[in-house]
Amino acid sequence: MKVLVRFMGPLKDFAGEENVPFDLADQATYGALLVEIGREFGHCFPEKIWDTDNHCFKAGILVMGTGRDLEDPATQLMDEEEIKVLPMLGGG
Repeated sequence: MKVLVRFMGPLKDFAGEENVPFDLADQATYGALLVEIGREFGHCFPEKIWDTDNHCFKAGILVMGTGRDLEDPATQLMDEEEIKVLPMLGGG
């Protein structure tokens, strides 16, 4: 299956590109995608953004699939899903 990860805002600067396609096993989960993101880009993200030990984004980073937030690593992804990764912005 294929998914497209879109790094938004300053995350695209850390990754060096905005749109990154990933080829994953059929019925892949969000956790499997996180492992692949870690392999490819984990070293590019600052410690405050990426948890290298647990292969996941830290608090303050929002990951959105098609019509849903992705939080649980066991969540099954959809083929051709577009996944946006963006920093949450505070304000008031």
